[in-house]
Amino acid sequence: MRGAIFIGIIILNFILQATVFSYIEIFQVAPNTALLIVVSYAMLRGDVPGALMGFLAGILIDIMFGSVIGFYALLYAVMGFLCGKPFKDFIRENYLLPIVLSIVAALALELVTYFALFVLRGNSDFALNLRTRIIPATIYTAMLSVPIYILVYRLDKLLEKRGL
Repeated sequence: MRGAIFIGIIILNFILQATVFSYIEIFQVAPNTALLIVVSYAMLRGDVPGALMGFLAGILIDIMFGSVIGFYALLYAVMGFLCGKPFKDFIRENYLLPIVLSIVAALALELVTYFALFVLRGNSDFALNLRTRIIPATIYTAMLSVPIYILVYRLDKLLEKRGL
């Protein structure tokens, strides 16, 4: 049941990212809330559930926005797995760790995406992309890390309390 609820959240987030979040862009960058949900869920539930959540979020992005099916699914699944691996037994009320992990995950996602999708196509102006896309996207995503972590944490705690 918990998985179904979080799948619903991923789908709702995907709808919001495709519609509403495109209107709250700053410097032509929208927040990557799907990554934040995957990171938060992985930190709370572990590596395999995090990887599954990441795969679902990534496949939705691939279907709607990706040029290659499976690229984002693999990338988000790896992020979910890595974020859930070492952080199973941490103090869940500590908000510093989600911030740091979200910054690292967002930066890694942006860098991998840049190198895989732009450099291989011949667009190699790294300084420009770093300044206009990678750093703003990382900062914008990191700014939302605590509110999204708190929402995911409270929902997970509520579901745990109800035995779901």
